[in-house]
Amino acid sequence: METSVRKSTILQSIKAGLLSLVFSCIGILLLALIAKLCNIGDKALPIINQVLKVIAVVLGTLISVKNEKYLLKASIGAVLFWALSLALFAIMGGQIHFGQLALDLGLSLVAAIVVALIKSRRSA
Repeated sequence: METSVRKSTILQSIKAGLLSLVFSCIGILLLALIAKLCNIGDKALPIINQVLKVIAVVLGTLISVKNEKYLLKASIGAVLFWALSLALFAIMGGQIHFGQLALDLGLSLVAAIVVALIKSRRSA
């Protein structure tokens, strides 16, 4: 029985991280299209990008994390999302800054933990 709980935890965490990454990529592609069409200023883009990442983590956590161990699953999913998005944008040629890495990780963890706490309260 313990193996199935562990497997469920791992699978839900991976699903949360991957779904968050997919939602983030879709959001960033839409942002790029809107920025090109509407001439959005360069100072607004990083802020909008962070908001999109938080929304992506919230959606990924809401959809994927179920049953028990909400905080553990959400935290692992957020860290996985952070690592995958870091790798993806590094491959695409983006510059990596320590401050940005810390901000991305912090916002991802906070968003996932808040959603996990809300879901755990609703199920109780």
